[in-house]
Amino acid sequence: MIKLIATDMDGTFLRPDGTYDQERLAKLLPQLTDAGYRFVAASGRSLLTLKTLFKDFETQMAFIAENGCIVEDEGNLIFEAQMATADYLAIVAELENNPDCKGYLLSGENGAYVPQLSTPDYLKSARHYYANVQVVDIKRVTDKILKVSTKFQYDKAHAFTRQLNQKLPDFQAVVTGFDGIDIIPRAYDKATGLDSLCEQYGIPAKNVLAFGDNYNDLEMLAYAGRAIVPANGVDKVKAIADELIADNSQESVLDYLEGLVAACQESD
Repeated sequence: MIKLIATDMDGTFLRPDGTYDQERLAKLLPQLTDAGYRFVAASGRSLLTLKTLFKDFETQMAFIAENGCIVEDEGNLIFEAQMATADYLAIVAELENNPDCKGYLLSGENGAYVPQLSTPDYLKSARHYYANVQVVDIKRVTDKILKVSTKFQYDKAHAFTRQLNQKLPDFQAVVTGFDGIDIIPRAYDKATGLDSLCEQYGIPAKNVLAFGDNYNDLEMLAYAGRAIVPANGVDKVKAIADELIADNSQESVLDYLEGLVAACQESD
């Protein structure tokens, strides 16, 4: 029976500079397939960004993007949750009225959209994490919008997520890094993305191995049969880990998966 290996990207699979060893992954992916595993990139990043990051491997893996709002496997769209225009504009209004907001964007199917008054620093940050970033009149965006992303001062981020989650109960704001917040429909997260893949393959959650380090990984790690967290993970995530590994700067996810393949080969 096929098993799923789902890993968060930033702070987990990727090095601190946002890169990974492509040669190691190129060797590892067919070995995982032979051992009965399906590799899944599970991230708050957009699908467009993930497919650019894994452009040489996208047919050999699955993607859970936008924190679970879009799922693709072997180039086939499995699930997508589009936000209504009125809903994301209501969120935008909350952000624009909050003095602690350092910038925001709409993450869509074909690009990311930032308002015309965005600062150069926020634009630089947006372009690091998103593909096809465009400066636009937010009210004139015609793309399908899947998520709103914003930046706050770190000491203000958690307070804002609690405030927004109370005010807009149909949506969920979650801290994704020290100062990043993603806002998506409350019904979806990385766990619901995994569940859609499990349903497609006909496998139980116990056959899922998941890696994550931050608050937006909590549901995925709780869903998985085995939860693995790098040493740099936040304390709340470490508390639910079945196993702790070295921090992401040590490429510990690749190390773990190579050890998994080796164990499978020895058992054969």
